[in-house]
Amino acid sequence: MSDYSLNGKVPSKLMEITHSQSLIASPLTVNGKVMGAILLTHRNPHHFSYDNYRLLQTLSSHIGLSVSNALLHAELRRMANRDMLTDMYARHYLDKMIQQYQVNDFCGSLIVVDIDEFKQVNDTYGHQKGDDILRQVSDIVKSSIREEDVPARWGGEELAVYMPQLGVHQAVKVAEVIRSRVARETSPSVTISSGIAEWCWTDPQVSVDSLFYRADMALYRAKNSGRNQIQMENINDM
Repeated sequence: MSDYSLNGKVPSKLMEITHSQSLIASPLTVNGKVMGAILLTHRNPHHFSYDNYRLLQTLSSHIGLSVSNALLHAELRRMANRDMLTDMYARHYLDKMIQQYQVNDFCGSLIVVDIDEFKQVNDTYGHQKGDDILRQVSDIVKSSIREEDVPARWGGEELAVYMPQLGVHQAVKVAEVIRSRVARETSPSVTISSGIAEWCWTDPQVSVDSLFYRADMALYRAKNSGRNQIQMENINDM
């Protein structure tokens, strides 16, 4: 557009706010799709030349390629930190996040979840249905926690949720919501057992390994006490 003052068809807030008269624009294409546009304006009419327009087209092509590469890099990072079956975070990402929280927070809780008799599910219904059950339980876990909580697949049929700045008694309430929903909403119906541990800045030892160990010991007690229940850490686990 060489002279906006002569344009009587389409009003432009951009041109009005910037008091511009000249405009050149080029689409921003990413992977063959138009994702936006680059617009250059100037207050003088007839400011841009055809060479300016060709240069903008070249620049927009390079910018589109850079955006495409950035999106691809972000997706690769996301995939590296995610479990493909459950779309939960991977164990290494959970470990890293807990370490960061333990540096800056004053407390937090870890819930470790295990699907009861999961081998029997696979033997009875097949591994494909076993994967479906694992996805169902994962979806229940993710929809039962806060946005700031970190859900992860710990390994096999075991899941974990780290809850920053939440004490063990509050975490038990969340774990009970998950336990009751799993028993009620999964098909075929399964149950889960959970172990919960917490850390506090006053603890003599604050580490990811210690937190996982204590939560895992609580989980073993839940499994050995009849399953379909929640156990908290006790003083003997520390």
